[in-house]
Amino acid sequence: MKNQRNFGFTLIELMVVIAIISILATVSAPTFEKHIAKANLVDVQLYGNELTSAVDEFVLTHSAFPSDTDFSNFKPDHSNIDLIKAVSLSKLDTLQGSLSLSFVKGIGINENQFIKYSRTSSGTWVCETSLSSQLIPEKCTPAE
Repeated sequence: MKNQRNFGFTLIELMVVIAIISILATVSAPTFEKHIAKANLVDVQLYGNELTSAVDEFVLTHSAFPSDTDFSNFKPDHSNIDLIKAVSLSKLDTLQGSLSLSFVKGIGINENQFIKYSRTSSGTWVCETSLSSQLIPEKCTPAE
C-alpha cells in the first residue's frame, strides 16, 4: 500500500475553529458597542461645549441669558452630527438657564436620551444625562 498524505483540515477541526470564533465574537460584541457609542458621543460633547461657550459669550455681551429667538440666531449648526435629534434652550431667569441635547437611536444609545447643560447664576455649567452609566461623559452626573 502506498502511504498517502492528505493535507487540509477535517470537518471537526473547522467546526471547533468556528465555535471558538463565535464565542469570542459573542463575548466582545457588547464591549465594541460601548466603545462605538462613546466615540459617537465625542462629537456631541464638542458641540455641547460650543453651545455653552456661545451662550456664555451672549451673557457677557448682553448681561442676560438668551431667549429662544436670540438662541436660534447664534446657535451653531448641528446637522453634521447624526446622533442629535433636537437642541432646546430653557431660560430660568436673567443669568440662568439650560441647554438640552436629545438623541436619536444609535448604537448603544436609546431614542430621546439626553445631555442637559445647566448654567448657574455664578456662570458655571452643570451637566446631567440620561445615558447609561458606562456612557456618562466626564464631569456629568446621572439625571434624577
